[in-house]
Amino acid sequence: MNNMAPRTNGETYFFRDHGQFDLLRLHVLPALIDRRRTAKTLRLWSAGCASGEEAYSLAMLVDHLLPQRDDWDIVILGSDIDAAALQKARRGHYRQWSFRMAPPTLQQRYFQRHGDEWVLDEHIRRMVSFRLGDLIGDPVPGGELRDMDLILCRNVFIYFNAGTVATVAGKLAAALNENGYLMTGHTELIGHRLPNMQSRLFAEGVVQQRTISAVPSVPLSAVPSPAPVRNAPPPAVATQLPGRPAPSIPSAEDLLATAREFADRGEYQDAEQACGEALAIAPLAPGPHFLLAQLAQLRGEFGLAGELLDKTLYLDPRSVAATLELAALCERAENLPRAQTLRRAALDIVRALPGDTPVEPYETTAAEMARWLAQ
Repeated sequence: MNNMAPRTNGETYFFRDHGQFDLLRLHVLPALIDRRRTAKTLRLWSAGCASGEEAYSLAMLVDHLLPQRDDWDIVILGSDIDAAALQKARRGHYRQWSFRMAPPTLQQRYFQRHGDEWVLDEHIRRMVSFRLGDLIGDPVPGGELRDMDLILCRNVFIYFNAGTVATVAGKLAAALNENGYLMTGHTELIGHRLPNMQSRLFAEGVVQQRTISAVPSVPLSAVPSPAPVRNAPPPAVATQLPGRPAPSIPSAEDLLATAREFADRGEYQDAEQACGEALAIAPLAPGPHFLLAQLAQLRGEFGLAGELLDKTLYLDPRSVAATLELAALCERAENLPRAQTLRRAALDIVRALPGDTPVEPYETTAAEMARWLAQ
């Protein structure tokens, strides 16, 4: 297709892909807010924002995480090539279909109903500005499209050929501050190397971070599918020599920790191998299955990821992370009823915990997680 043409599908809704928005809420935005507390500046860009739901979702997250922000200089920018979509975004009027994965309390807090439309509160609408923009033809970085702390460009690259994907991704990376984040759709940058960018893997998904001296990430297409667990090589057992202490053999927990370190550095093949070795020792351990599910998603193998998450929940039915990750997969597949059921199950799990209980692997408590899931 012609890369200069407007998208033919402006499909979007509030908090689309809860897994990625959980990643923003729990990790990315708190890290950025903490990093910017001295300068009191924050620059966020929704590139390819369509009718504005994504940009306004960002504004609601900032409102939740930074309610006292009068002395902050916060820029939330939405851009798109479709002028009609931007006109709708600026109005801030939405039909019920835009809330199909949003909790009812979101509408009650930030919208007022007028007939068959929901009208966004003025204080959130004023947080976001919109501009007409062409990611291919416009100079980026340039003008206001520079020094960004976070860029969301999701479900946009699917409309470009491989060469254009590389060009636009390079532009967006250059528009980031050092240590800024780029979040795309789950598989949109598979096989592409971005200079000075490093993949960061979290329980909720993956995000690219700009680090000037970053170790280049392994292209995700180079990561092989994991071998079946039954074929995983057993851990090596060293022979004890006379007069020397017995060598230590890593436990399954040690191997899982090593696998997570590999994954965080973008060394996905080594992470796969360490997970296999952990499962050879403890085949019923849920942690390696969960990490393998994440790695499968990075390769775009969503069916395998779902199977691994189902196995994780069979082994650990109280895993909040696996429940929410499987909900995000169901949402991606447009299986909205099951996605909502799973998110309600996660809410039931955290509500049953004492409020100050840390919820692993999230940097939050059960009470805070319950408030978020109940919104």
